[in-house]
Amino acid sequence: MAVKPHNGFEHRDASITAFSLVEVVLAMGIVSFALIIMFALLPIGLKSNNDSMGESQGVNLLQALIADRKASAYTNYSSYYSIPALTNVTNQMTGTLYVMEDGVTTNAQATAARYCVSYTVYPATNIYSGATNDPVTGPPQPVSINFRVSWPAAQTNRPSSVETIATFMQP
Repeated sequence: MAVKPHNGFEHRDASITAFSLVEVVLAMGIVSFALIIMFALLPIGLKSNNDSMGESQGVNLLQALIADRKASAYTNYSSYYSIPALTNVTNQMTGTLYVMEDGVTTNAQATAARYCVSYTVYPATNIYSGATNDPVTGPPQPVSINFRVSWPAAQTNRPSSVETIATFMQP
């Protein structure tokens, strides 16, 4: 028996199923809509990731600043970040230093640095009324330092920052 060639105009068997052109177009529309949304959210996710990494590095730098001040003698500047000595603090002192991306290099200029560290040293008299930092006239009192790490250092408004206050007791 000879088989008649199929030219596409004969009646199809009802058991054979396939997607219609309308179904294929609808599926492509849904997939393309989902892809457009995913690509639109990609820059937002990358910015959020970048902000989170900067904040984590800023907090790590704060911890390093506090550890450096605690590890150094109370009467000397801190050994690594050169935070002022905490003896005979009678007036509020402020300072700024610039730190590179690695969190280690401190002799950077503002244009090349990643972080700007601003600190304010508050004498004990600002913390406790009647307190003194002079061991001769009274018991030693704590000194507080307000640290603020902001980035990027090259910008004047520095939109991102982390801040903490650390209190140091005299030995």
